[in-house]
Amino acid sequence: MENFSNKEIDLSALPNYEAVDFHPISSQYLKKVLVELGILLLIALAGIAGLFYYQLETYYIYSGIVIFVLFFGFKLWNNIKMQEEYGYVIRERDVLYKRGYLINRTTVVPFNRIQHATISRGILDKFFGIATLNIFTAGGSGSDIQIPGLEPELALRLKESLAKKISEDES
Repeated sequence: MENFSNKEIDLSALPNYEAVDFHPISSQYLKKVLVELGILLLIALAGIAGLFYYQLETYYIYSGIVIFVLFFGFKLWNNIKMQEEYGYVIRERDVLYKRGYLINRTTVVPFNRIQHATISRGILDKFFGIATLNIFTAGGSGSDIQIPGLEPELALRLKESLAKKISEDES
């Protein structure tokens, strides 16, 4: 019978993913998100106008306006801060994607876990000339990484590069 071995890993020898230079996403993505926020803002303004139309108590109107200002002020600030934090890297063996400033998230997906990648573009994406790269892994019900705000040509090159890496790993 063989001797079982399960040695401890030296944690200081592990690579530091944060030392990587992340590529930012396009500033066009911020414009797209702000347009979406503007559309939501118009809908909310219509709701506040409805409060005035139905002549509700002043308390409800002022409460609606305060909530309105706080919500949209936070959303605007949040969108601007998020734009600064988006980043992605494709390395030899994996893909890294980071986002968030209050709650930072970094996703690392090794190539041997990637099933396929797709590119999606909505109406506003087409208008602003951007695309989203969706990377799907084994066992997931949706895409594990969605990298928004990429130029369509870059998204296509990244998708083809991932497909090539996946086929190399399967060989």
